[in-house]
Amino acid sequence: MPRYGNIGICLLTLFINGLIAQTNTTLICPIGTLPPNTTNCPNNENCTKTPSCNPGYKEVNGVCIDIVECSTKADVCEAHTYCRNTQGGYYCQCEKGFQKDNVTEFCPSKNKAENKCTDIDECRNSPDICGSNFTCINTRGSYNCTCPKGFRNISNTCADIDECSEKHFCGSNFICTNTPGSYNCVCANGFTNISNTCADIDECRNSPDICGSNSVCTNTPGSYKCTCAKGFTNISNTCAVKCKYKDSREDCAAIDKPLQFQCKLNNFREKYKPFCTNVTSQNDPSLMELLEGLDNLIDEFSYENDADRLQKAGQLLKQVEPSVQIMALLSQKALSYRNQRETISIQVSLGSSDGGTLSVQGKNSAINLDSKTAAGNTGLALLGSIEYTNISHILEGADLLESESNKTRMKLISPVVSVFLGISNTSSLQEPVSIRMNVTAEQASRNLTCVFWSVSDNRWSSNGCVIVKGDNTEITCNCTHLTSFAILMLLEDYESWTLTLITQIGLSISIFCLVLAIITFCFSRSLRGTRNTIHTHLCISLFFANCIFLLGITAYNSKVACRIVAGLLHAFYLCSFCWMSLEGLELYRMLVTVFKTHLKKIYLLAVGYGTPAVIVTISAAIYYEGYGTDKYCWLSREKGFIWAFMGPVCVIILVNCGIFILTVWKLAEKMSSISPEQGKLKRIRTLTITSVAQLCILGTCWAFGFFMFSTATPFFVYAFTILNTLQGLQIFCLHCLMHKKVRAEYKMWLCALVHFKAPVYSEFSNTSNTHTNTKGKTSKESGL
Repeated sequence: MPRYGNIGICLLTLFINGLIAQTNTTLICPIGTLPPNTTNCPNNENCTKTPSCNPGYKEVNGVCIDIVECSTKADVCEAHTYCRNTQGGYYCQCEKGFQKDNVTEFCPSKNKAENKCTDIDECRNSPDICGSNFTCINTRGSYNCTCPKGFRNISNTCADIDECSEKHFCGSNFICTNTPGSYNCVCANGFTNISNTCADIDECRNSPDICGSNSVCTNTPGSYKCTCAKGFTNISNTCAVKCKYKDSREDCAAIDKPLQFQCKLNNFREKYKPFCTNVTSQNDPSLMELLEGLDNLIDEFSYENDADRLQKAGQLLKQVEPSVQIMALLSQKALSYRNQRETISIQVSLGSSDGGTLSVQGKNSAINLDSKTAAGNTGLALLGSIEYTNISHILEGADLLESESNKTRMKLISPVVSVFLGISNTSSLQEPVSIRMNVTAEQASRNLTCVFWSVSDNRWSSNGCVIVKGDNTEITCNCTHLTSFAILMLLEDYESWTLTLITQIGLSISIFCLVLAIITFCFSRSLRGTRNTIHTHLCISLFFANCIFLLGITAYNSKVACRIVAGLLHAFYLCSFCWMSLEGLELYRMLVTVFKTHLKKIYLLAVGYGTPAVIVTISAAIYYEGYGTDKYCWLSREKGFIWAFMGPVCVIILVNCGIFILTVWKLAEKMSSISPEQGKLKRIRTLTITSVAQLCILGTCWAFGFFMFSTATPFFVYAFTILNTLQGLQIFCLHCLMHKKVRAEYKMWLCALVHFKAPVYSEFSNTSNTHTNTKGKTSKESGL
């Protein structure tokens, strides 16, 4: 049994060593050991023998015990190994980072050389052991990871060092380009590499014709400059001889009137357009003369229609700019001019291509641009501007090209500024031009757009322009091209579906009430006399006006039909105002005059219908194009044509206000004398009701229209719409429903209608009517 026990111990040792050994190792275990042989004598004889222990054991007091070789033999294993004791032997194991070629662990070994361990090369066995951009360096039993040159360790990561931004050795006129772990040096534009030195390229010597004819080329470090030779001047980057201006002009008075303005514009262009060939003398008009001529030309601006106006305005801006540009190039100096009325100004600034920023400052604008962008390929940087504050009226109503709706209402709130350079191609600038313009209207809650004038479309466009900052007084825009610029403000569009619905409902109610009022005035026995005639024709005028407005105000697709509708509306609304003025006059005569006389009906008809007919006829003869617009069939605002309606309305309202004050004053006197027993409260109440009623009937509600025309706030817009569309209802309530005798007749008519009988009038009514027809109306019978 002891023999087999030692064999078991060895097998256990083999199993444990196998778990910790490498795959390619071979484990050599000691031969099984035997205890001392003291009992195996033959024939059970008593004998004495010396005990014999197996290798790896020693006899102590007759017992074989294991020899601990690792503690007794310090050099039993080679370097970089460590000794492990086993029963009857030992084995040597390599330290971490070392290995044996064939055998890693063995037990025991008598050959010390067999216990030698060699270093493991982790860098070769696992090339990616350190990670990206790292360099692996093998050491005895281990390895190190370091960043190569051109990289630095940041949070256990090798990051590239940007030598171009930190430190490099490219030298003068080189351009440093960073690469992973290194950098490259290349010569800048205008230089060439000669023996690792960037030498300047002499463009003037290499390309003698680089500047063109009549020019002198001057080499500069990395570039060159072109200047005109003596006796020549730079005009649009071309060196030409000194220029002369034409004095001949076309006689514009001899051609048709619609073409006269175009003729004047052509004369203006030719006068300030130089010709620069075969000229021996120079005739230089001044920029001040040009400004005054341009101011007079704008004053004489004429056109046929809106499209013609916008087209001619675009031509004016387009043709003036090159004339001023050429004169600035000929002068070759900084300029600043303003006409006498200070409506147009010219500013010019000059500098070199490397001079930083060019700036021009006007009264209502300021422009800034990089001088290198302004110079282009030339050595001279020129920046100029023409500031207009007197052309808003000829650009009014121009659409925005990018607008989704052609009915978008825009308003010009800044001067128009034309910007030009000394170079001809300004369609795409390297650096944007900064344009600051003063605005003439507050931008609170308004949409503002920086725009330029598109000559091809005769409209404003915002392409290439953005607003970078602004407040209620000035706006700054950046644009990538040059032309004529301005600031547009989007106006509130009050032509909404809400107003349309209110108008349709209000006019329908008014038309119905006007029909009832006309029937009442025609058939009521209690209403007779001059005031009844005035009320009847007032209702007839408003009835036709409201019907035409409701059915034809949007008939702008047909120009002829639209003008007819606008003319009829003009006539019938003026008729209603004239009848209102006649009612005020009649009311004053009833309460003030001593003799109870009445205006004759023929005179009433002549004033009520004749006056509007005369006004409409004269207006149509002067400017018939003013009837009808692109959005509705009403009077146009162009050339102040709207005053053909607003002027008479203002006069009638002022006259009615005067009559109203006198009427209320006389009415108060009569009420105090006729009814002295009435209390103060009752008198105030009666006067208040009468005042409000007369104020509405005499057209005070139309005053909201004037406030709407000047301020266009929502309050005045809705107040004007509601009060005027319900004017028929006001008339019906005041002159019919509030009249006691008319209410009695309504009741009588209603009863007769229910019982299918003819109305029976009382003797009092007949007597009252007779008295009214023969002696005139009293203040009670007037419905007041």
